[in-house]
Amino acid sequence: ETPKVLIDFLRLVQRGLQAQVRVVRTDKGIEFLNQTLHAYIAAEGIQHQTSVARTPEQNGVVERQNRTLVEAARTMISAAKVPLFFWAEAIATACFTQNRSLVIPRHEKTPYHIINERKPSVKFFHIFGSICYIVSDGENLDKMKEKGDECIFVGYSTQSRA
Repeated sequence: ETPKVLIDFLRLVQRGLQAQVRVVRTDKGIEFLNQTLHAYIAAEGIQHQTSVARTPEQNGVVERQNRTLVEAARTMISAAKVPLFFWAEAIATACFTQNRSLVIPRHEKTPYHIINERKPSVKFFHIFGSICYIVSDGENLDKMKEKGDECIFVGYSTQSRA
């Protein structure tokens, strides 16, 4: 899955944003050292640099962004008082909201705006861990039963806005 996601992202950057990717820097994880990714990178004339094992200093930008997301997720989990097993959802939610709200000074735009060429809508943002309701839309609903189930909001769908 990683090679496909990375290749799709590189294509988006190169073709969608008309930006030339010269170097890709990764760690030496097996997900980055495979024939599929190597063939694509070689065909595109991209240099693949790998960092030395257990030296996050060599990949400082990514490590700092990761730390920012982890700190945001930790804060969201703590404030919402939800169990720690929601850590992946909290990180995904932090990433989702930061991509739509943090402005990149050089461009005066959010990452979402840069990639999608339109401003993101933040009207549907919700507080992580807040109470929400799922509407029951089944055909055989009893007239007197609840029309929705109470839930806890733990993130945004990647497939739809609802």
